[in-house]
Amino acid sequence: MTDQSLNLTICVVLYRSAEISRRFAGEISASLQGYSDWEIIFYDNSPTDELADLATFGTYRHDPRNLGFSFANNQAILSARYTNIALINPDVFGFSADFWDRLARQALGRSDVRFVKLLNEDGSHQDCVGEVSSLSRAWRSPVDYASLTTEQPIGMGIMAFMLTTREIFARVGLLDCDYPLYAEDMDWCFRANRSGIAVLYDPTFVLTHLGGASANDRWATYQSLRRKYAAEQVFIDKHYRGLEWLGMRALNKIKPAIRAPRT
Repeated sequence: MTDQSLNLTICVVLYRSAEISRRFAGEISASLQGYSDWEIIFYDNSPTDELADLATFGTYRHDPRNLGFSFANNQAILSARYTNIALINPDVFGFSADFWDRLARQALGRSDVRFVKLLNEDGSHQDCVGEVSSLSRAWRSPVDYASLTTEQPIGMGIMAFMLTTREIFARVGLLDCDYPLYAEDMDWCFRANRSGIAVLYDPTFVLTHLGGASANDRWATYQSLRRKYAAEQVFIDKHYRGLEWLGMRALNKIKPAIRAPRT
């Protein structure tokens, strides 16, 4: 493998977590050596430009206004030079030359949306893909994604790692900035599926996702859950009507009480 073209833009939204972000930048850049036609765009929502040294590894833009994950990703997507676009969180690890080689042969350039298998830091399976929130989902038996070994259509995946193309973004649209942090991935995947675009889970590609590094800096777990439910409320109001909207609103109201920490 020498000078293989990836035609790939990697979009990374930063928020504090300097040590993890620097480790990520070093690992992913090292794994890409020997390939051509790729770029990393770092969009930094942190209050300060402490991470400006990441310009060594790619394009760095600092925006202390912190207008949200969706806004930051959209700016990076609009700046992308290449056809393939990957949204990757800076707390995802496990990149290697073999990962990119297989991705180039099996996934790049396809007109679909692709999520990969994510593991927790301890090696356990991470709950990273599934179906969008709906009343029918509450009555269906959950899929055992941890046991899957082949590609499967899904309703949504978390954007810790998502691969697609610039053409798909043109068809689906950018991320919805009405979601300040959570549920933007569910909304975007919902729109992609609605547009007839295949949204896929490919467990043959495996990475490790530390998960919630920047959120954990700011909120306790229960506070994060409340923010997730608030974001889900935005999704419900955007995409459901009639009895389904009423039922989803009621279900969303009781979730915080069900998940509240015991004293």
